[in-house]
Amino acid sequence: MKKIFATIAAMLMLASAANAQSGLGGLLGGIFGGNKNTEGSVANTAGNILESVLGTVISQNVNVSLPGTWTYAGVASAIETENTLTTLAAGAYKEKLESKMDGYLKKVGIVPGVATISFNSDNTFTIASSTKTIASGTYTYENKVLKMKFGKVYNYLSMTGTVTASTSGAQVLFEAGKFLEFAKKAIKVVGAGKDNSTLSTIAGLSDQVTGLKLGFDMKK
Repeated sequence: MKKIFATIAAMLMLASAANAQSGLGGLLGGIFGGNKNTEGSVANTAGNILESVLGTVISQNVNVSLPGTWTYAGVASAIETENTLTTLAAGAYKEKLESKMDGYLKKVGIVPGVATISFNSDNTFTIASSTKTIASGTYTYENKVLKMKFGKVYNYLSMTGTVTASTSGAQVLFEAGKFLEFAKKAIKVVGAGKDNSTLSTIAGLSDQVTGLKLGFDMKK
């Protein structure tokens, strides 16, 4: 709760300094483009981030029943850091990053509203498009911690993430580096293209954001 109050205080500081050319206000404007010096733009951005923070705090208290078939709703992301201003700055970048990652996963058939992620009772999982299986393997799920181990085609890649409830279903978030590794392998396996330059750029940007998590937003 202290962290939430710190976030609110930081946003009030942002609003009062919205006309400054440097600092976090400038960074927020630079991320979204357009008019970075307007008070309304910075305040609205900060308000959206606060809504996201509050939603995360509430959802962490809910246990998610994972087994079953989920519909993939898009890439999810979060920034875990104790620095409130860093959280706000990275949060402003969040939506753009999710959009870019969604574009890459679409290339392999992981399309929001179409692709599915199935967690079976025998502790196997399948990620599938409307026409084919994209990845499969085994999983364990205990105390909100999900461990996924992919098959031989993915060189037995493993990812460990945290599952939290969302207003529309659930999110599972992994370390950004591991999730990007999964995306790269999926592109190679499906043969969706050999040019990973933009994906590498995203990986480089993610390295600059402390505590960045990436994963799946899912609905049932």
